[in-house]
Amino acid sequence: MNRRDALTRGVQALALLGSPGLRAAHAQGGGQGGAAQAPRVSKRYLRTVVDDALLARHLLPADAWHPYPQAGDRAAWSRVPADVAEALIARADSWLGTEWPQLPASLFLEFAENGNRTHYEQRYFERRSRLAGLVLAECVQGRGRYLHAIADGVWHVCEETFWGLPAHTGMQKRGVGLPDAAEPVIDLFAAETGVTLAYVHYLVGAQLGTVSPLLPVRIAAEVKRRILDPGWARDDFKWMGLAVGKNERREPLNNWTSWIASSWLEANLLLEPDPARRRAATLKICGCLDRFLEDYSDDGACEEGPSYWTMSAGPYLDCLMALDSALGGIVDLAADPFVRRMGHYVLDVHVAGDWFVNYGDAHAQVRHSPPLLHRFGRATGDGELAAFGAFRAPARGIALSDQGRLARDVADVLEVARMRATTGRDALERAAWYPALGLMTTRARAGSAQGFFLAVQTAPNARSHGHHDSGSFIVFHDGRPVFVDPGVEAYTAKTFSRDRYTIWTMQSGFHNLPLVGGHMQRGRDARDRASAVRVDDGPRATGMAMELATTFGPEAGIRTWKRRVALDRDAGTVTLRETFELMKSAPVTLVFMTPRRPDAAQPGIVALPVAGGRTVLLRFDPRMLRSDVEPLPLADPGLKHEWGEALYRVKLASTRPLAAGDLAITIAT
Repeated sequence: MNRRDALTRGVQALALLGSPGLRAAHAQGGGQGGAAQAPRVSKRYLRTVVDDALLARHLLPADAWHPYPQAGDRAAWSRVPADVAEALIARADSWLGTEWPQLPASLFLEFAENGNRTHYEQRYFERRSRLAGLVLAECVQGRGRYLHAIADGVWHVCEETFWGLPAHTGMQKRGVGLPDAAEPVIDLFAAETGVTLAYVHYLVGAQLGTVSPLLPVRIAAEVKRRILDPGWARDDFKWMGLAVGKNERREPLNNWTSWIASSWLEANLLLEPDPARRRAATLKICGCLDRFLEDYSDDGACEEGPSYWTMSAGPYLDCLMALDSALGGIVDLAADPFVRRMGHYVLDVHVAGDWFVNYGDAHAQVRHSPPLLHRFGRATGDGELAAFGAFRAPARGIALSDQGRLARDVADVLEVARMRATTGRDALERAAWYPALGLMTTRARAGSAQGFFLAVQTAPNARSHGHHDSGSFIVFHDGRPVFVDPGVEAYTAKTFSRDRYTIWTMQSGFHNLPLVGGHMQRGRDARDRASAVRVDDGPRATGMAMELATTFGPEAGIRTWKRRVALDRDAGTVTLRETFELMKSAPVTLVFMTPRRPDAAQPGIVALPVAGGRTVLLRFDPRMLRSDVEPLPLADPGLKHEWGEALYRVKLASTRPLAAGDLAITIAT
């Protein structure tokens, strides 16, 4: 059974299963007036289903497993829509006769010498993107025109000393710098390189053998040496979640685990020559995935945000589909309510267009692979998610990865025809509540981007890819950003160092949160988060209340700081109320981050122009607060792409030091 066949069984379930919503996780009961909480959905761990006996009976041998049609299966590849095939061929033709990007030692060393990651990574990913694109073009055309270019790409990659990124050489015993060829380690991109070459071998290996019989042999040897052998022999990679010393707590796992496991699993199923080790490694990978699932938010939300969902929940589904396919479809691992909830999260954090609810290192504008959304929906029986994938598809139905993810790209290409048969529908959910992550989303009216959209999150400040932002909120109006989370600049050596929280985008002072006596939030551990969280959801209003004192250290001198933020549908406003007591009088400032150029000329009002001549007004009591606007010119290309040339930091500062207060803010048109 291949993956496409395994997915067809999910189609009939679409009409039978209801969809999650405030639903997927209804409002947490926080006392009288709290909305009812949805029934908990248990996680199903793979090792409770997959064991050695099951694998011994049903795991297909490597030469019998056909996850996708190979290049020689011309009938299957001829079913790829003509416009998609033409686009793949045109892209591949543009590369023919051009030089492959070079990766010299001096470029590799930039990370160690000045912290720059992007210069090396751009060329590194261009190599892999080109190789994957050439293979796909050969599959759809089938004339051998790209085989020598593919051979060049394979040889370049096999000759690389290190398949990972310079930023990850710290995994080696020698530490950051030029890599030690004698110690292969498995980071995200070494694993992804391994599975890319495994699929080159699977898809066009027979054709490459006509160029030289040594090419498929070299691929298999390098994948075994760099991925299969260290994955089998070692338990101490942190992303595995396996090796914990005496009196040592296992570190929480993140997207590294599912992302690497999906690459390792498929490479193992395709290229591991020893049948017994192939089964045992599959079980080991399932154990790693179970550790990942243990740490995944119990409500199904992606802790790292919607842009990381693609490489967190997405590869978890890839693992389930690969296992389902390699086991001949006897288990149907993807038909799991919790996995469905992991997928549906994407719908609940969609604002409008390319805008999604971002927090931590997530970006605010996201273009998920539409075929992945569609495939996730089909596999889990979520018709809304499948329809959203169809709705999000561009004209030709596919936007290929620029990082050379051949395992994902081939699945996407083969999904397009099915996706085009699905009626597309936008995801504009009325409201949702994820209690474990502490994430609430709500809009003025279900099915419409018009009016206000509000999202609030109260996740721990010490989470993976987290910022000091617990209790912050974002506001959109008519599908356009008004008050925002800035997101993250391009990664450098500083991003994941002890100096991470000296970066301005990581600090609570640059989120929609208070400053108390100049002090910002902290994030030492999971306790540093908003507490006493309560969500109330009704037809007229949806809002969240919380205690923010637990996000600050004792130096801030806060006895209590109660925040209440709500969308009032009847009034067409968003309201914010801050009620607090301090140990001594101190200046208090409320921060609002916006990409709109504020006009603070009128007392008690900050005017923010939005599209269509509309203006959003930030209203406050000028006797208690005075406004100040701080422009923040942006240099980072990613931030400029999302927000333009500048963000603005609106500060509503108390007119005098306060020992207590009750401040009311209204956001209205």
